[in-house]
Amino acid sequence: MSNSSKDSIDTVSKLCPQNVCTGCFACKQVCAKGAIHFKEDKGFLYPEIDASLCVDCGLCTKVCPVLNPRIAANDNQENAVSYAIWNNNLKDRMNSSSGGTFSALADKTIERGGIVYGAAWDDSMQLRHIGVEDTEGLEALRRSKYVQSNTDGIFKDVKQHLKTGRLVLFCGTPCQIAGLLSFLGNKDYPNLVTVGVVCHGVPSQRSFDQYLQEIEKEENVKVIDCSFRSKKRGWKPGLNLVMSAKKADNKVIVMEKLLSDNVYMNAFLKLYFLRESCYNCPFKGNVKGYDADIMLSDAWSLWSASPLVKVDFSKGISAVAFNTEKGHNFLMQCGDSLCMLERPYAEYASNSGFKSARKPLNNDAAYEYLKNHTWMETQSKYFPMTFKQRLPLYTRLIMGENNSIRIKRIIRKILHR
Repeated sequence: MSNSSKDSIDTVSKLCPQNVCTGCFACKQVCAKGAIHFKEDKGFLYPEIDASLCVDCGLCTKVCPVLNPRIAANDNQENAVSYAIWNNNLKDRMNSSSGGTFSALADKTIERGGIVYGAAWDDSMQLRHIGVEDTEGLEALRRSKYVQSNTDGIFKDVKQHLKTGRLVLFCGTPCQIAGLLSFLGNKDYPNLVTVGVVCHGVPSQRSFDQYLQEIEKEENVKVIDCSFRSKKRGWKPGLNLVMSAKKADNKVIVMEKLLSDNVYMNAFLKLYFLRESCYNCPFKGNVKGYDADIMLSDAWSLWSASPLVKVDFSKGISAVAFNTEKGHNFLMQCGDSLCMLERPYAEYASNSGFKSARKPLNNDAAYEYLKNHTWMETQSKYFPMTFKQRLPLYTRLIMGENNSIRIKRIIRKILHR
């Protein structure tokens, strides 16, 4: 092996340790020689280099957002502004995971001749980032999808549109936003608006594939869509997962997974099987990252802090904060489509997504067990759903989400007298 080849391998080994690599694909997309490919480990993709193609230019190292963290746009949280927001269009709101804020931002982008990037299922139920140029295509980008999306090639596409002056709205996890901005040389494009989704980690496509395969075999169907946060029974997460599937005669049916049968979501909410970097995320909190123009999350704490009388909580409310004036101004342009209440930043920052996920002590053992057992068997052995966990879910199912919340408030008042 030549010295040049050896140096190339050393360069890549220094690119990003696997335990902190977020899989943003910036390194592969910046390589003009096509020397970087991705290998799979525990269901996740990690970069490797073909030493025979590498010219040791070092661009892959320079573009890595983990090795080259940028200063966050908004480190001063004392004067930060946040909002509770919901979409005036009830259909868009109900088809969204929270209040439908992303839909309003996306509609405004399309209206102005722009393009919107976000995560969507392909025909094989693989999650990939795509660009959408019309309102009909936006439906595929709505709703949370608890799988890591593949952004391979997308950053290049975004850059091409930005160079032509076209408005671009890019939505992704904080690490994907960081990867895009680093790929763009951290240049401030006035026609780029980034929307970050506060997350607590991402499961792998492979673990989700296994889950779907088990369901398809059991039900003799082919799953064609999945809604992790269906509002069919209210807004609270973890209650139901709804899938559309085709039977052998091509008839489409809807399947719903509740409570202990909702095993994939139960694992996700208990922080099992996430990407290793998620357990020590370099992009949590404004000081280290979260440099999207607009940050979206769920306004879970809004009800208990200051109940809203005029809003049906079960239809979803977005919690929105800003890191840049550009992001704030763009959202204000959507004002006719949205109801907005200014809220204390501390309320927004109470979201659990501001902290790295805590890795379960038996996570690795559970992952090895899952390789040779079903999801249900793995749940029973490693993260069973207890009665204490079932009780609030049963309550919401029987009484409805709003009534359940009101009863909790009454109980709190009685206990604190």
